[in-house]
Amino acid sequence: MKKMILLLVFSIFILVPCQTLAEVSVTLSLDRQEATPSDSIRMTIKVSGARSCDSSPVIKGLDSFQVSPGGSSSRVEIVNGKFSSSVDYTYYIQPSRPGTFQLGPAEVKVKGKVFQSNISTLTILKVASSESPDRGPIFLSVALSSKKAYVEEQISYTLKLYLKISVSDISLQLPELDHLAFKQLEKPREYQGVYDGSTYRIIEVPYGLMALKAGNYGIKPSRMSMTAYDSRRSRRGFFDDPFFRAGRPVTIASQALELRVIPLPEKGKPKGFSGLVGSFKIEATLTPSKIKVGESATLTVRVSGRGNVNRIPDLKLPSLDHIKVYADEPVFEVRPDFKGLAGFKTMKWAIVPEQQGDYEIPPLSLSFFDPDTDEYRIIQTPKQPLIILPGKEKMIMVEARPGKQNGANKSAKQGVKELGHDILPLHTSVRNLEARSSIMSGGLFLSLTLMLPFVLYLSTFLGLRLKRRSVRAMPVHRAKRAAKNLARQCRQGREDADSLSLCIRDYFNDRFGLTLASLTPEDAADVLASKGVGPGTAQKLRAILIELENTVYTGQTRTADRMNDEIPKLIKEIEREIR
Repeated sequence: MKKMILLLVFSIFILVPCQTLAEVSVTLSLDRQEATPSDSIRMTIKVSGARSCDSSPVIKGLDSFQVSPGGSSSRVEIVNGKFSSSVDYTYYIQPSRPGTFQLGPAEVKVKGKVFQSNISTLTILKVASSESPDRGPIFLSVALSSKKAYVEEQISYTLKLYLKISVSDISLQLPELDHLAFKQLEKPREYQGVYDGSTYRIIEVPYGLMALKAGNYGIKPSRMSMTAYDSRRSRRGFFDDPFFRAGRPVTIASQALELRVIPLPEKGKPKGFSGLVGSFKIEATLTPSKIKVGESATLTVRVSGRGNVNRIPDLKLPSLDHIKVYADEPVFEVRPDFKGLAGFKTMKWAIVPEQQGDYEIPPLSLSFFDPDTDEYRIIQTPKQPLIILPGKEKMIMVEARPGKQNGANKSAKQGVKELGHDILPLHTSVRNLEARSSIMSGGLFLSLTLMLPFVLYLSTFLGLRLKRRSVRAMPVHRAKRAAKNLARQCRQGREDADSLSLCIRDYFNDRFGLTLASLTPEDAADVLASKGVGPGTAQKLRAILIELENTVYTGQTRTADRMNDEIPKLIKEIEREIR
């Protein structure tokens, strides 16, 4: 009985407050973003932070769909002392016509308060007429989001495996083609769909496709190998499972595709264009906007968008009068989803003013090519006002003694008072001074004692001088050994292009006394040109860095192996031209 009472008290005072304090959120998700009028799409409304709702969700945007409820389920979890709960509502919707639809938001009422979900986009495609009346129990199809693209424009390459029977051990072989890069965007999704009047189990695998060079590409078919189990030969019952059945190896191929890749236009190309292609936006904040002299403010700039996000450059803040600027290490992150590669780069600067006044942080600009509008765009941050107030100076506080004012605070003469006796006796005779202590009797010990401070001072002085010389000589020593270090690292055989790019960046930092966190091909060419290197040699290194960046994106290794031999030769040419 006592255990039951304790359990009840625990439930009331622990679980109930956690449930009431949990933040409620609603999410609408679909099992796919594209379908046909014959398909049935699963839609899930997830309510997190609640074990039950006052009523069923109210979903907007379902006027053109036939909706069938699939039931609801609730879940409660306690992980590491953290309480969480959620409710899932499942619906199956079937479209009545082709088109693009906005589903949501879904409104849910929990304890009298209404919460809304996100909005999801669903595209219903027209049913394509099949070339043959029956494509069999297994077939593979592939589709491109566009048959025309710009250089480094990101398009989608979607594979769909249609199944009527059970399979296992599926493996995929993508077509290999120079200057064409594939990037898997999400994990495979599985759902049921209708093709040419027949119901299939569909496995969809989305890829991002990017062409690194202009031209017409013939994309060969993709191939899938698997083990297929013929359900007509199996007997129903417990042994109607792929584990107990003998399968046969099957290899299927998709159709071939054509892709036309056109170069970026030269007309209207901004100065310093980094090759960024896609859709991007830029944001900036300055906190705080009012500080005192000697304090610091932080300027944060965030560039986000979709496209070849690895081309987002490191923005440079111009020098400001009476203000010191310290750049932080940029933070870069890539987040692929079913629409393609999305990412952002966050850059921060610490701003320290040296004198008071009203300042204005100039805007930072970013240029990119927008394939949707077929033109270059330049976006920039707004101007950031900064108010500098006088700083706190050191003040010496003088405390006035108590007394009368207007010169009447002169104290009267007082007699001498004896406060105490000295601990050591006073010498009242010269003869007493002739007696020496045991410490003074040793002449050598006294000399060493007197010389010790001078020796310590001299050794400290010489050590500091030697340290200064070594610190000053360190950049010169690094500059002399920069080319040898890079050649040694290339001889060791760097396995990936990312490591080679970092080695070249380290060479630039050591050789020219720079502190670059990242090195773009354009920055490398500008640095070499400023050091007297010829345009041809600078462009060769720029081409190598561009190829290394493309290799990082494609995940190939053969380019890195070849670069281990080419880079040292090019560095020797650069060293000769610098001298």
